[in-house]
Amino acid sequence: EMDDGRFETEIEIEADKFYADGKGEERKAMLDDVIEIGLFTERPGLGAFDADDVIQMRRYPVRSGAQTVRIVTERRPAFAGIDPYNKYIDRNSDDNIVATE
Repeated sequence: EMDDGRFETEIEIEADKFYADGKGEERKAMLDDVIEIGLFTERPGLGAFDADDVIQMRRYPVRSGAQTVRIVTERRPAFAGIDPYNKYIDRNSDDNIVATE
């Protein structure tokens, strides 16, 4: 929590992009996209989650490798996530959403 009562959430992201050739072979590619990152009061996709549980959903530039995104909001988030609605193909989308500390 910040001095003015707002909340700053720091999200550490490790991102990569791969292309598959249809035969099971993958090659790494440079990721340089604008991807949705969201803050939520409840975990998306579970229980009675609805629009009131979305504190902020905005697209941010994301590149290959490690990076940090900082977001300031009026409400305290309980969860943060990148591509929380799984619009990108992802072998392990379960790690896209984490509980905040």
